[in-house]
Amino acid sequence: MRKTNFTGHPDARSPKGNPLAWLNLLLLSIVVLACNYIGCREYARTDLSEQESYSISERTLNVLSSDRVQKREKPIRIIFAFQRTATGYARMYSLLEEYKRHGNGKIEIECFDPLRDPNSARQISQIYGVEFDQNLCVIDAREDHTKPLETFEEERSDRKHVRIRPGASFMKYEVLPDESKRIVALMMDEVLCSAITEAVEGDMRRMYVVEGKGGVSRDDQTLLENLGLITGSLNIQLSWINLNEIEMMPENAEGLIIVSPQTDFTEDEMRIIREFWEREGRNAVYVALDPTNTKLPMLYRFLREQGIRPNADRVLLQNRKRAYYDISAVMPKGLLCTKPFWNNTTHVDGQSMSFTLEHGDENMAAIRKLTTYPLLMSTDEYYGETSKDLEPSFNPQEDKPGPLCLQAAVTRGSNNDPNNLSTMIVTGNIDMLTKQNARKEQTDYIRSLWAWMMHRPEYAGKSANQDLTFKIDLNRHTRSAVEHMTLIIMPLLALLIALAIWNTRRH
Repeated sequence: MRKTNFTGHPDARSPKGNPLAWLNLLLLSIVVLACNYIGCREYARTDLSEQESYSISERTLNVLSSDRVQKREKPIRIIFAFQRTATGYARMYSLLEEYKRHGNGKIEIECFDPLRDPNSARQISQIYGVEFDQNLCVIDAREDHTKPLETFEEERSDRKHVRIRPGASFMKYEVLPDESKRIVALMMDEVLCSAITEAVEGDMRRMYVVEGKGGVSRDDQTLLENLGLITGSLNIQLSWINLNEIEMMPENAEGLIIVSPQTDFTEDEMRIIREFWEREGRNAVYVALDPTNTKLPMLYRFLREQGIRPNADRVLLQNRKRAYYDISAVMPKGLLCTKPFWNNTTHVDGQSMSFTLEHGDENMAAIRKLTTYPLLMSTDEYYGETSKDLEPSFNPQEDKPGPLCLQAAVTRGSNNDPNNLSTMIVTGNIDMLTKQNARKEQTDYIRSLWAWMMHRPEYAGKSANQDLTFKIDLNRHTRSAVEHMTLIIMPLLALLIALAIWNTRRH
């Protein structure tokens, strides 16, 4: 048989060009080049941690985007002189990158390890006069960052635009039973944001705390601890004042604070308060009432004139044989500065007094341009107890049914003219002012209200979650369920298992 090799058709061996394949290759190249170009120009970063531990707070974003920062000619210089072995260094460095990214060129970051880079430490020490015996962070909002700082004594010193924060202030410590300390939270974002605010503004605003009426004094400032931290973060300086020793409020006073007065005000003292409340300009008044002391007729009368009537009661939970002061409260809609908190819930510890928002004369209130706002409302299951019984019960004829107003605000003037708007906040709970009872959401809420009072809406907002250890906050229903589980159900279950094992072995 003759063997032949089949070679096929001659045209089958020559490949033909496919125009569609070349077009797809060209389009793929264009897509790859476009993605690389967009990726280089548009930088996106996402925090995938559950608690958003590597993100800066809403309040910090508001500060960085404010005109005070964005309209600067020179950027703000942040010098982060920390050892790399410091606790939370990687997390702090990540937060600094967020500051730089959201600063839009107005934040300049410089990081170095003083032990590994002694030349930089020596240069920074010569400019700012600091010793690197500990971790430091310098915030410089001057026009010339290379100029050495002037002395404290000079009136025109630019030192007021420089803030130096030790590394220990970036941490929150908890004292253990053996008197040792452990780090429970990273406070860098809160401390750094406050330092930027102070450095940019320089001069601090002045608010006066009334003394001589009990409640707070120079020797006992327990009720002012948390309030002082809030006002300090807004670059507000608190000073003491005795209304009995002055004829009128100082000209530099932008606010008046009355905390837990135990004795009533005199006619002359109330005249000073009224003149300050009604004078031209932006004035703020903050009043915190002690629910256990209701004998303040002069002060109560002044509050009623503004549309806030103290009810002189105790806010209690219904259907309980004893007083229960753990109050579930809601932050209602109202002021725009509190929009991030609208309809959020919180638990108010300690005894509270309720308020009724009403004007005795609506026409007069309209002439005076008075507007009231509820800031904190209890739920329906609470009521206002007017008696002092140890075993109170709800009486519809005497007591006030819920929901009740626990905190209120009033403005005098037009919101369209914020430079001539007087603001007042009245709260019926003083335990919220103490550090041990203040909750995070309450502190953020009060800070936002103070930012509104001082005409600084850009400083409002929620702070970042910076806990390094987690604390579970349970309401009363959950706590009750946990107590029943641990005290009754689990021991009973263990007993049943033991009986079953004993019975099995017995047989």
